[in-house]
Amino acid sequence: MKHKTPVELRQSIFDEIEKERAYQDTKWGTKFDDANTYNDWMSYIGMYLGDGGKMNNPQKYQRIGLMKAAALCIAALETFDRNNGFTPRHYDDDGL
Repeated sequence: MKHKTPVELRQSIFDEIEKERAYQDTKWGTKFDDANTYNDWMSYIGMYLGDGGKMNNPQKYQRIGLMKAAALCIAALETFDRNNGFTPRHYDDDGL
């Protein structure tokens, strides 16, 4: 069995992230994403990163959690770039 070069391995991982990102986009869409604050994104990402240690098969679920979190990081970046920032948090109002 031929081992992948670092570039081939990275491309394989990028392809998996793209597949997960496409799934997320189909499920949630940009309207949902655009309503998320920075804190929302960090909560979602942290949830997936933390799930791996809770499962019966940590090796499998750690990788899945990393993959989902990576795709969510991309979704957060897409949202940020699409909207020139994130939706403000309710307590970020200048009037407070």
